[in-house]
Amino acid sequence: METTQDDIRERIEFDLNEFENTLSEEEDKDEIRKHKDQIVDSLMKGNLKDLGGLIAMRGFVYQYYVAMYYMTWMIYPAKHNWWHSVILEYFDDITLLGDAEVRFIQVKTVKEDGYKTHKPNDFYKRKPMKQTTPPISHFNSWVEKNFLGYEHFLINPNIENATVLLPQFEIVTNTPRHSLDGLAKYTDNSEFKLLKITELGTTELINDDDTLKKEIIKPISINGSYHDFNAYSSKNIDYYLDKLFINKLGSTEELKRDIIHMIGEIIDIDGMRNLSISNYIVERMFQYVISNSHQDAQEKINKSDLIITNQEIKKMVDTWLVEAKEVMTVETYYDSAWGLFETALKELNNDINSQFSNYKLKQELLSELEWLNHHIADSNSKNMVYCVSILNQIFSAENSVSIWNYSESEIIVHLKEALLFIIYFLVFLEENSEVYHDARMLFHQGRSNVLDNLLFTIYHARNKQSQLRSLEKIKISLNECEVSRQITLDLYCLILGTKQDATQSSASSLLSKFKKITSSNEEIKKITDVPTHLHFLDSKGINDFFEVLNSEDMELDSFKTDDLIETWSNHLNNLVKEMERIHIES
Repeated sequence: METTQDDIRERIEFDLNEFENTLSEEEDKDEIRKHKDQIVDSLMKGNLKDLGGLIAMRGFVYQYYVAMYYMTWMIYPAKHNWWHSVILEYFDDITLLGDAEVRFIQVKTVKEDGYKTHKPNDFYKRKPMKQTTPPISHFNSWVEKNFLGYEHFLINPNIENATVLLPQFEIVTNTPRHSLDGLAKYTDNSEFKLLKITELGTTELINDDDTLKKEIIKPISINGSYHDFNAYSSKNIDYYLDKLFINKLGSTEELKRDIIHMIGEIIDIDGMRNLSISNYIVERMFQYVISNSHQDAQEKINKSDLIITNQEIKKMVDTWLVEAKEVMTVETYYDSAWGLFETALKELNNDINSQFSNYKLKQELLSELEWLNHHIADSNSKNMVYCVSILNQIFSAENSVSIWNYSESEIIVHLKEALLFIIYFLVFLEENSEVYHDARMLFHQGRSNVLDNLLFTIYHARNKQSQLRSLEKIKISLNECEVSRQITLDLYCLILGTKQDATQSSASSLLSKFKKITSSNEEIKKITDVPTHLHFLDSKGINDFFEVLNSEDMELDSFKTDDLIETWSNHLNNLVKEMERIHIES
């Protein structure tokens, strides 16, 4: 029976439920439950931008990125590889198959929140089982299950000459590179050859006090009888450990960038389109992998769909390349991106003219709008992917040229809102410029007589994330960005478009005292390890400030008076303190 889209959806939902059960934090589980339909839709379409704000989902998609990494490696000219096929979720999470070798790969993840890591005992601890379960099921640590995948492979009738293939064992993890010092010999074993030959020509043995060996050789007691791992394996434990590599392959974003880079070299397209097309191919490959991974395993074997060969992946990449070129010709795609900005800026001009009553303040806002218009137009004329990059920086906190669906109903509204808040910041400054162009987020910096080196960035959640999740996404995005990590200036991060704004500013009293706000939910989760120079702002507080300035009883000649700038600065600091009180662990 042919696997239908409904079948694939049902199996993705099942795996998502299983993944949800592995999460330790209840808020992560709630986030996935609330967005399950949207998550499954995005997964099936290969649309990964909307998953970027769901930090917990990174662990779920990481396994598929690992599969894509090794699939791409098969046709990547700059890397030597021996495997001609990748097998998804049969003998292990991923299996690499060659003419003389076979590698069994398990994928294990930690939450990418900047401070969680794997520990050595994660790799060898066994999960308690009922006494009635088969003895082999008790040897269920990560490394034991990785090794026993080989035993399953040896007896499978669908693999020819299984016994003559030399095995390798790999556990891929997104744990930070500084972690797992206690397993250094295995994290360094990229050649899958730990044991050395002695001068006498014999092979060294692994010491019994080795971190992994001493745990694996511990017998299991079941109903009064003891069972050893060696009783269920065809080789001794040293044979397996010799060929074990614990691969700290990098974070989800790092791994995705590596795949995009490899695809970019494979397609060999000159100019600025390379990155956009590479992003498109990665999304199509993800869509293929997740669909193929969630078909019935036995059905896939019967259909010969289980094994993805190098010839097949090359043919698919060639097909996706043609699709991408049709989707985004230079004449239409990049012009359409600039067209979005043109429309948003024109509508913004009309809005400011019709909604701001103070003529002098209105003219200053329009002046900044004109500067922003010229800046974007000039930047786009010099770099045709500029507008696409800005969309990704504002809405995804990524400096990429991923393809966008310009027909998305709210995109103009959201872009216009983001540009307006940029203008709100610029209007108080005498000098300003866009800075850190290679960073993942969009940065502007400026100064005035009162404000010195004001640096700010902006993130629009497009009503897809809560305020807390948006803060967490920004923190991680800034930490993962090599450029952003070097920033030491005070950085204001404005967040807008969140599903629920927790803060309620008191801008109506901004010219005197600020009202003390108390949260109705003292149990709300807070984020930790936020750099001291990083300051979050709620868009509602900014909006309220400008509504007060626009009221009829306000007599102001300019945004750039020292008194008003000082008031603005104090208002920002109060908003920052309120966000810290609600969302940040002190």
